[in-house]
Amino acid sequence: MRPKKQTLCVANLPHKLQLTIKNNNTMKKLGFIMMCFAAMAFVSCGSSSSLLSSNTAASANGNACGQAIAGLYSNYKATKKVDMTNASNITNTLALVTAYTQLKNNKGNKDYRKSFISGMVLGGAGVVTNNNASSIVNKIESSAGLSSTTRSNISTAASTVSSIMSLLQ
Repeated sequence: MRPKKQTLCVANLPHKLQLTIKNNNTMKKLGFIMMCFAAMAFVSCGSSSSLLSSNTAASANGNACGQAIAGLYSNYKATKKVDMTNASNITNTLALVTAYTQLKNNKGNKDYRKSFISGMVLGGAGVVTNNNASSIVNKIESSAGLSSTTRSNISTAASTVSSIMSLLQ
């Protein structure tokens, strides 16, 4: 046999007890609402973590690319030529090859490209700017010389490096 439900008439209780009961009900409602928000935050974080890590990787790759372009430009400005016998230029050109590969692997991903460009501007030390960054990325993406460049045939990228340097003048 079930026990009878007891009802409590709030109107007949002392004033302080009435407030306590009302506050407890309010706290229960607030607690429930906060649990709902926490659950939604947990679910949304789980679904956006891959996007966030992709954007972080894109920004880091762009930053490395910007640093490489700034280094190449510094040497180009000093010597007035693209010297592919210079170890620093070879290293920086290989960074451009990596950037090309990453952009190619994420082709069509607008978020990746946007984060890559932002990172490139940050790493570009004033050489890569918001005004020329998109043109540089377009040049890197369309470069046939970077697609086949390896350590053994680094000179094939010289024309691409020269064309990027012309965008910076």
